[in-house]
Amino acid sequence: MSVHHTMGGIRINVNGQVLNKKGVPIKGLYDAGEVTGGIHGANRLGGNAIADVYTFGKKEGESAAKKL
Repeated sequence: MSVHHTMGGIRINVNGQVLNKKGVPIKGLYDAGEVTGGIHGANRLGGNAIADVYTFGKKEGESAAKKL
């Protein structure tokens, strides 16, 4: 985890599914943490990466588990 994070990155939806160029979820592909983009817009907000890790990590784990 990090207090600072990168901007931009892989687009995801609210379930943590990776989206293709058309905005359609890619089946079975999830992503979380600072490699994702679009969460905070175009400005880095120090300290928010920690919330992303916990929130999206938990949510995506639950979403992925339902698909098994």
